[in-house]
Amino acid sequence: METLDLHLKQQGDGQVLAFLTGRGLSTTFSVTPNKRLNQSYDAWLRRFIANHDSKGSLVPEDVLQNYKDRLTNELEIWLSSHEWSELKIALTTNPGIPIRLWIDTELSDLTRLPWESWTENRPLWRVQHNGTTGAIQTQSNRKPRLLLVVGNEDGLDLSSEVRRLEKQKNDKRIELKILRGQECSPSEIRKELEDPKGWDALIFLGHSESDPNNGGRLHLGDNSWLSAKAVDQQLKTAVGNGLRLILLNSCSGLDWSTRALEFGVSWAVCFREVVPSEDAANSFHQILVALEQGSDLIAAVDKTRKNLNQDGKSSTAFLLSTLSTSTAIPFKLPLRKRRQFLRRLRSSTKTQLITAATAAAIGAFNDVVPWNPINHGLLNQRLRLQRVYRDVTQQPGPTTKPLPVLILEKRRAYPALNLTHLILLNQTHRGATDAYPQQTFPGLQGIINPNQKRISRAAIKEVLERVPPKKVPLIGLDLVLDEPSIEPVATQQLASLITKQKRPKLFAGYFGEWSNAEGAGTLSKPVPILRKAGLESYNLAVNTDPGWFKDSQRNQAPLQIKAPITSDFFSSQLSQKPSTTIPTDAIIDWSIPWEDLIYRIDVNELNSLNSEILLIGTDGQFSLQHPDLFNPPSAAIRAIKSWQLPLGSIPGVMVQGVMAQSIHMGHWLMPASSAMTTLLSAGVGVLAAAGIQSRKIRVAAVGIISLIFIWACYQWTISGLILIPILVPIATFCTITLSRK
Repeated sequence: METLDLHLKQQGDGQVLAFLTGRGLSTTFSVTPNKRLNQSYDAWLRRFIANHDSKGSLVPEDVLQNYKDRLTNELEIWLSSHEWSELKIALTTNPGIPIRLWIDTELSDLTRLPWESWTENRPLWRVQHNGTTGAIQTQSNRKPRLLLVVGNEDGLDLSSEVRRLEKQKNDKRIELKILRGQECSPSEIRKELEDPKGWDALIFLGHSESDPNNGGRLHLGDNSWLSAKAVDQQLKTAVGNGLRLILLNSCSGLDWSTRALEFGVSWAVCFREVVPSEDAANSFHQILVALEQGSDLIAAVDKTRKNLNQDGKSSTAFLLSTLSTSTAIPFKLPLRKRRQFLRRLRSSTKTQLITAATAAAIGAFNDVVPWNPINHGLLNQRLRLQRVYRDVTQQPGPTTKPLPVLILEKRRAYPALNLTHLILLNQTHRGATDAYPQQTFPGLQGIINPNQKRISRAAIKEVLERVPPKKVPLIGLDLVLDEPSIEPVATQQLASLITKQKRPKLFAGYFGEWSNAEGAGTLSKPVPILRKAGLESYNLAVNTDPGWFKDSQRNQAPLQIKAPITSDFFSSQLSQKPSTTIPTDAIIDWSIPWEDLIYRIDVNELNSLNSEILLIGTDGQFSLQHPDLFNPPSAAIRAIKSWQLPLGSIPGVMVQGVMAQSIHMGHWLMPASSAMTTLLSAGVGVLAAAGIQSRKIRVAAVGIISLIFIWACYQWTISGLILIPILVPIATFCTITLSRK
């Protein structure tokens, strides 16, 4: 603890030599004693004693207050003189820093002055050199052990003070040993002081007398007197076992306290003169309560002194002093871990509260708008790391029959389907080239619109002919067949084939009413001739957010569902489990190995294909105005490579396949509430900061707890299909835990 140390020594010429030291400060100066101070002190003390002496004539309170003010003013005038200028400068440049006052025994006139009243805005306690410095055994994680010595009770009623301490004992807040009546004898006191379990504090209630030669005397319960000198050896033993504090609830306790400090006791609290018993009892009760609640001794005494002033007991406050050895460290009663924890918990900081509130607000925003760009980016990386965790721990995830997908690309599929003439026709309509001069195909008039970019219905017919219903009973066409004016011949041929094959289930898609595509809604369903032939249709929407800053050529990675996927949707029908619904806010688990659950086939493999289901779609490039493309999820890069697709995008047909397989397996992730998770992590941070006082240990604990939490989040995503956010909760936990000093 940083302090200003003021040491006053007697000089041969009658002057007082002052040594003032502190951080970056070391100076000496001489001052002239003020004799009027002793006269004022004697005048006030006589009236103070008379004021509470029931046998004498009571002094009115206003008279006592007047003499007290005179003494205070006299002390202030002396300390404000030019001789004390070095001290005034130090106090100004070091506001609030406590003062340790060391007065040599030769300056008894200065020792008796109420120095504590001079520094109301900063703590002050008295210091003396201790003659013995043995090893002190301290125990910080147990109930405080107090030795209560109740002296001779003639003319005193000490029962209330004893009951207060007994109540704390009965409440299991302290361990208490009481020596009272005939048990309160010199031999019993010596015996208890030598108890190897040790005592944290020695408390005396009763009468005492000044005796500078023998260290003061205590009037014991067996009517004997005990000087501090008579228990010198026992005090040394008690100090070695942990005794650090003596509280003398008696009059004239300064000599006994001083002697005890000489033999190693670190701290003592006493009244320097006779005070009313009730005031002394209340004062020490307040000090003990504050100590038991975890306050340090200096703060407890300082608060008690202020309370005395507020209660009109300012003269009693004048006489309450704290003494310590020059090597004493701040004193606190040892508390059990539970009480230490609760005390620190109650003193959690405002910074922790602000951090928790801010983080909870961020979490709440992520809960309400989970597809915001920041949260979406974090989710994308979380799924990528989840895939890494699966690989490392060899937990690939659920399995099912892989889904075959045929992607109809003009560059590869049309030649394989013997539809090269359609490519030539498109070239003709776009204009002649050196490779393909202007040509006409009278037999193909009206087959294809020169502006049409969708898949040709002739290509669909060729595919269906190569896949008989017995081999593939269910086919899903991730295509929109809504334009009646194009390819009338091919459309008629396709309808005839559908009617002829009588496939158990054949369905295409349409743009849902919330789609941005041209002609969205029921108008985009297949043309009537195809519907009449038996072609069903379902909503192609995947119900993920397109992105706040969507690329005109691609939607953002499809990660989280904004609206339920029900039986009205294409992917639900493709899953063969249309009764299963993917709920709102569900997250597609891209961390599982989709390369094992979906595989791409070529046109040349259609004749040999035997599968319950086949998904047919495009590479997403057939509509330049509304390409069916998504940014690839980071976790799916390996799967995209296995599907032989460009890494920069993923076509909608593969997304439909992923969602269909997710529904079929009943596998998707549900996000835990970001706000609740963040609040819980904030709470754990507050508890950790309160429970772990050592900053080094707290830093290590934060690292260990964070690693355990991260592992648990990744594992629970696999085991419980619950995705718990990591970054914001971990950041909140670390900030709150480490922000407390």
